[in-house]
Amino acid sequence: MSAGPLIASGVGILLLVVTAYVLVGGTLATTEVMVEAQSNLATYQEARMRTAIAIQNTTIADGVLYVEVMNTGSEPVVDIASIDVYLQSGGVPVYVPYQDGANHWNRVSITPDEIHPGELDPGETLNLSVTCEEDVNPTWVQVVTGNGVSSSAYINPGE
Repeated sequence: MSAGPLIASGVGILLLVVTAYVLVGGTLATTEVMVEAQSNLATYQEARMRTAIAIQNTTIADGVLYVEVMNTGSEPVVDIASIDVYLQSGGVPVYVPYQDGANHWNRVSITPDEIHPGELDPGETLNLSVTCEEDVNPTWVQVVTGNGVSSSAYINPGE
């Protein structure tokens, strides 16, 4: 018998083993990525479930809107700059970014801020100021945390 068919069979078996190894490795890597993604999603959703905020008070003084937002949940709001503020003025929604342009909001204070300074821990109140253009007359405010939890309140024009 010649050696040609034996070598061809050996190469064929080797290619089958390499192909199986690549397919199994790819399947395992894909499974690992999917499990990690699902784990991260579950962690994110658990943190969102523990997050709650409530607008305690709104005040307008000298064209500046002051909003007091209390963390009523059990999860700290770590990244204050990722908070979004929305206003409604004359029936038109207005997005107010953090420290940018004519319409912007700033962190005035967090009280009490003894534990984790600069973060909004449970039980603490964030006082933020919203500076708007002169033609913006807000009637409603909504504050949204970085993980999508929000609170809204009507603004009394008499305040």
